[in-house]
Amino acid sequence: MTKMIIDHEFKALNRKLNESEYKKLEASIIQEGVRDPLVLWNEILIDGHNRLDIATKHNINYSTINNDTLSDREEVKTWIINNQLGRRNLTPNEVSYYRGKLYESQKRQGNRTDLTSGNYYQKSTAEVIAERYGVSEKTIRNDAEFSKAIDKVEAEAGSDIKDAILSGVAGVPKKDVEDVIKVKREAPELMPKLESGEMTISKAFKELRKAEREDKRTQLAQSAQNLPADDRWCVEQGDINNYRTDKQFDFIITDPPYPKEYLQLYEVLAVRAKEWLKPGGLLIAMCGQSYLNQIYEMMSKHLDYYWTAAYLTPGQSASLWQKNVIPQWKPLLIFAKGEYSGKMFGDVYSSGANEKELHKWGQSESGMYSIISGVCLPGQSILDPFCGAGTTGIAAIRRGCLFHGIDIDQQNVDISIGRLHDS
Repeated sequence: MTKMIIDHEFKALNRKLNESEYKKLEASIIQEGVRDPLVLWNEILIDGHNRLDIATKHNINYSTINNDTLSDREEVKTWIINNQLGRRNLTPNEVSYYRGKLYESQKRQGNRTDLTSGNYYQKSTAEVIAERYGVSEKTIRNDAEFSKAIDKVEAEAGSDIKDAILSGVAGVPKKDVEDVIKVKREAPELMPKLESGEMTISKAFKELRKAEREDKRTQLAQSAQNLPADDRWCVEQGDINNYRTDKQFDFIITDPPYPKEYLQLYEVLAVRAKEWLKPGGLLIAMCGQSYLNQIYEMMSKHLDYYWTAAYLTPGQSASLWQKNVIPQWKPLLIFAKGEYSGKMFGDVYSSGANEKELHKWGQSESGMYSIISGVCLPGQSILDPFCGAGTTGIAAIRRGCLFHGIDIDQQNVDISIGRLHDS
């Protein structure tokens, strides 16, 4: 067996096989031997680490060859990376990772020989991108937004993050640039996954936003725990199934959860609304479209169907792939307890952008105010038994109504109290 050295930097550049791939290679080597020779550079192994591991494990002979065309470590790393990029089983993220490593290696080498003149010159960012992605260098150079984005990344986040971005995308959107800078500054623990291609820029930023949202919820909930009561509103922790109150309300305006596992809550809501509504009061429940027929049937057993209004959600559409539909509105199901004799109202309301900073299912304050101001008069009372982060309450107080909220989650209750106290 040839004397060889394992260099950990070179080994790290060689793609590690997953369990399935390793077992297939192991079975092949046990049956057929090590068919391809291991590649060395100055007695250092630069290709064949997995084959060496398996051959050693099963005491199987192998051969080696020496690549003496490589002059230094940077050339070796470029050779290893190009060799990995030639593999057919790389995932898109792995391709991005190795392209980034190639860029780093080429940048460290600094110069290259021009094929026509033989002169040496420094590669520009535009040349590197044009070369890697097969696009016109002129196009790259004329893309002012892209140039500004790259300059901004290097200035604010450092050249290592610039390289990570260049490794994955040719035309980096301005938003991606800003997101990466924010991730590096506020969640540096995510950067290794981002740089390796294991995590996309979008995914990393979502993780950061999720953590920020939880921090904000926690801080707001803690700050609200000792706030005094207010005679305009009340929020309590409670379960809609067994919550008790001797109050009755002019309206119940609420947004129950939409997933199928919560479907039965619409019937529970209708049953409890018979207790909680004043005679002639209205229940207005927002819902999704997927189970609309079942919801109508369940709620009509207990209350009188009154009307269905439309809640427009421009720019908020989420594709329902199971139905091949892109919904841009939600039904507002309106049921009455007896004969409604309140103000006349319209049946189309509109929402601004979703506000999910404090609750993953949160509606916009503008949308809830659109409903409440369209249906309710100042001084009337509103109950929301799924109050979440209190957006319905904010809109109710803004309209001059009285508000009572219930939520099963104590943190949501505290957040609602904090927001209502400041409204």
